[in-house]
Amino acid sequence: MEAKEINVKRFLTSLSLGLALAAMSAPALAHSTVKGTVPVSGSILPGSPPEIVINFNQEARLTSLVVAEPGKPERKLDFMPGGASTSFMAHDPKLSIGRNEIKWKALSKDGHPIEGTIIIVIKPGATPTTPPVQHEEHKDH
Repeated sequence: MEAKEINVKRFLTSLSLGLALAAMSAPALAHSTVKGTVPVSGSILPGSPPEIVINFNQEARLTSLVVAEPGKPERKLDFMPGGASTSFMAHDPKLSIGRNEIKWKALSKDGHPIEGTIIIVIKPGATPTTPPVQHEEHKDH
């Protein structure tokens, strides 16, 4: 064999090995995603829930949790825990009557920022309704 053929074969072998390793490690580098929330986004409730819970499929670090209410400035919600976890809770969010957007931002386990929104409508006298459970959407940055 000529030297050029040997170099091409080495290159192709190295490239194949590199691609195989990258494919195997891809699941480990996947962004964290929200498994679900309590209450579920889209819920209609007669009053503010006692807590809001966000559950991730793998550890994340929640960095921001705010409520956007019609005609009011965004309001920060305290949440716990403060470090990496798969579940975060905001106790007594004091949601107002009407449409409430709970906006969250987090750092995924792989370090990428992700964010999403939970919509909860407070309607006094309403029978609590919860839409079918869906995975919450999030955006990568």
